[in-house]
Amino acid sequence: MNRLRWREKFVRKKLLALAVCCSAASCSNNAVQTLADLPGAELPPAQSVEVPQVDIAALQQSYRQALESNRDPQTQRRIRLRLADLEMERLEQQQAENPDVAVSYSSAVRHYEQLAQEMPGDDYILYRLARARALDGQPQDSLRALEKIAATAPESPFITEVLFRRGEAAFNRQDYTAAARDFRTLLERGDSPFEDNARYMLAWSEFKSANYRTSTYTFLELLDVLHQRAPFEELPQGQKRLAEDSLRGLALNFSYQGGAEVIESYSGEGEPRPYQHHLYRALGDWYREKERFRDSADTYLTYVEQYPQSAEAPALHLSAVETLQSAGLDGEVLPAKREFVQRYGIRSQYWQSADEAQREKLRGWLQPWLEELAKYDHARAQALTAQAEKIPARKAREKQQLEEDARGAYMAAAELYRQYADTFPEDPSTPPLVFLMAECLEQAGDYAGAWLAYSQVAWTYGDKTHGAEAGYAAILTSAQVQQQLDGNEDPEVVNLWRDRNIESGLKFADSWPQDPRALPALLVAADKLLQQSRYQEAIAAAGKAAQWQPPPNGQQQLNIAMILGHSQFELGNFAEAEQAYSRALQLAGTDTAIRNNAQERLQAAIYRQAELAMAEGPSEEGLAHLLRIRDSGRTEIAATAQYDAINHLIELKRWQQASAELADFRKYYPGHRLTPTLAAKAVVIFRALEMPSAAAGELLQLAQSDPDGAVRRQSLYMAAESFQEAGNQRQAIDAYQRYIKQWPQPAEENLEAQYQLVQLFAASGQARERNAWLQNLAGNKVESPRGRYLAAYAQSELADQSYQSFAAMRLQLPLKKSLAAKKRAMDTTVADYRKVLQFNIAEFTTLANFRLAEVYRQLSRDLMESQRPTNLNELELEQYEILLEEQAYPFEEKAIELHEANIRRTGEGIYDDWVKRSFESLGNLLPARYKKQETTLAWSEALH
Repeated sequence: MNRLRWREKFVRKKLLALAVCCSAASCSNNAVQTLADLPGAELPPAQSVEVPQVDIAALQQSYRQALESNRDPQTQRRIRLRLADLEMERLEQQQAENPDVAVSYSSAVRHYEQLAQEMPGDDYILYRLARARALDGQPQDSLRALEKIAATAPESPFITEVLFRRGEAAFNRQDYTAAARDFRTLLERGDSPFEDNARYMLAWSEFKSANYRTSTYTFLELLDVLHQRAPFEELPQGQKRLAEDSLRGLALNFSYQGGAEVIESYSGEGEPRPYQHHLYRALGDWYREKERFRDSADTYLTYVEQYPQSAEAPALHLSAVETLQSAGLDGEVLPAKREFVQRYGIRSQYWQSADEAQREKLRGWLQPWLEELAKYDHARAQALTAQAEKIPARKAREKQQLEEDARGAYMAAAELYRQYADTFPEDPSTPPLVFLMAECLEQAGDYAGAWLAYSQVAWTYGDKTHGAEAGYAAILTSAQVQQQLDGNEDPEVVNLWRDRNIESGLKFADSWPQDPRALPALLVAADKLLQQSRYQEAIAAAGKAAQWQPPPNGQQQLNIAMILGHSQFELGNFAEAEQAYSRALQLAGTDTAIRNNAQERLQAAIYRQAELAMAEGPSEEGLAHLLRIRDSGRTEIAATAQYDAINHLIELKRWQQASAELADFRKYYPGHRLTPTLAAKAVVIFRALEMPSAAAGELLQLAQSDPDGAVRRQSLYMAAESFQEAGNQRQAIDAYQRYIKQWPQPAEENLEAQYQLVQLFAASGQARERNAWLQNLAGNKVESPRGRYLAAYAQSELADQSYQSFAAMRLQLPLKKSLAAKKRAMDTTVADYRKVLQFNIAEFTTLANFRLAEVYRQLSRDLMESQRPTNLNELELEQYEILLEEQAYPFEEKAIELHEANIRRTGEGIYDDWVKRSFESLGNLLPARYKKQETTLAWSEALH
């Protein structure tokens, strides 16, 4: 067997060789260990070949026989080397079969020592010698054999193990520099089955030499290599243990360099290693073992701060909390838990980016802490509230601060309860916690949030334990929100909360009808529906309340009736509203305010029925509604209705009934604001009933009491007219005289009153009083047509009186004297008629002209008919006659002239009675000209 074959055999059995090692120092603070305790290096598995089992003793016997028969020195050495190897195999097999029995390898040692003497430079024999000595408990002798290989065969295939064993031995004797040198040399040679262990031992050697930073890098290089193969948790057991010990070594290094703060300084180019969390955890765990709990927790949390979004951050944060708890650092536990919730809870960015598997882990950690923290803050808020209540009012600032702190604690608790509900919506403990959240929000003054939470408990969760309380609380909190809203709020917001309050009340009544608060809540909701003009809904809610079991009490029935009445009224269902108000009146009892309100609304409902019935004019149905209003009581509405009925009766000309209703109104409402206006209506009624005196009395009342001056004036004038119509001249004269005195304006109406006085005084034969008013009329300065007409009329009347006086005078002897008196009378009459002419009013101008002509004609006639002296003879009498004719002729000529001037007005289209009479007078004066027979010519069309 040549040397090459022995080396091939060696390679195949290399794994067995690596299992035999010298003792070596361990890392960390554990007792020194040997390399035998380390996992053996592994080669890729050789191709499996079945080898038949060989009896070693038989082989040894064959080789001994061969040795005895062979005389070639080289062949003998090969046979002896084979016998040595077979002896080693036999002893190893014996050891394997009897693991509890110590086996001596001295026989194999002797074989190899003898061979080594013969072949001192053979690295294989030295290696086998070293191994046999090691197994035989001779480590120093084994080391010397290995060193001899290093000295004589530096390129030997066994050199890496030689370096490793030598470095291990140096480590065990605490020569860390030499150990580091051998391990470093081994690593520089490249790939080797000892590479992982060598780097591991190099790191420890550097650590023992206090080269902590170098040691750290070496450990990290080893971990980098291992992690490239697989995550630490998935490595084979030996490599996994190597990684764990390396992390422990790093923990020591980091602790000596300042703790967690230095870890990041080893990140290449700022990029963390994929197993960065293992570094922090290893250091944190080491601190915890050493009972440096705060350092341990800080280390975990340093990683959390450094890598808040990493998948491992929650677990390290959790370790920090557990460490603080185990150390009894209660003051730091809650803040750490609170921070955990903030970092990883459902509101966090971490949660938003986590997948479902991560979230499921987080839920398991968050669930107990969310509830714990929420209840802690809740209890703290209650304690602060109780403390604030004990502070006297004089310490307002201190009290205010405590209240603000309590409010903040309530809000914090509410937020944690809310997070619990959002994180565990299906959890059985969620509804009661949401109820607690609602209480916190209510205590903090967030009534809107409290309403939402209470509503969830009541109607989303349908919680049997807290549902009813939550539902009722939803009513109260929504009402409190309304109270908080001021006038500057958006009307839509105000309406929204009104609707929510109503909805809560209705839902509460539907959900818990047996609750004693259900019916009152329903009635409040119905009333608010009414206030919001949601009349159909109000009717529905009130109708449901009316059917409630057990039945509503008297006050509740009254409320129902009023809600129904108001709603039906606003919808225009006035008959239904009347029924509801009638029911309310029955239930009102002695409550005056309620009775009055119900009565008023009842009458209003009837009144509206009357309005509808008379929409197109007065009707019997409408009148019946108006008049039956008073049957329910004499009220303001009843008065208005009766007043309207009077008006409609007047329209219908039902004068007797209108008079009776008017008298009834005055009897029951003497001080009513409408009562004074009835006088005018009474006038109409009394005139229609041909009762002018009664009408005049009403008009006098209006003239005295009506606030409108125009009405008072007109009423007084009409009163005078009514007295005049009734034949009561004295009262008519008094009324006209009062009118003239009280109402100088309008001037024309005042003149008309004077004119009526002229007529009344004329009828009563009071000439002096009549002439006085004629003088007033004649002298009026009113320039209107009517004013001038009445002035002309009065002047004409006065002139007529002068004419009558003139005409009544007879010429008697002595003629001179009587003629002078007659002429004076004529002058007065002429002057009076000339005043009439100045008004230039046709009616009175023709009269005046006629009268003036007649004055001259009358004088002429009176002269000719005057008394003759009795003492004249016939001649003297004749001459006297001639003289009279000469005196009378000019007057007759003047009369003719004036009559002709009067008849010329026919050319102006004026042919009145006075013009006609002028024609008649001219016919008498000039019969040849003015008393001719009229000739009628027949119309002929012959020429046509």
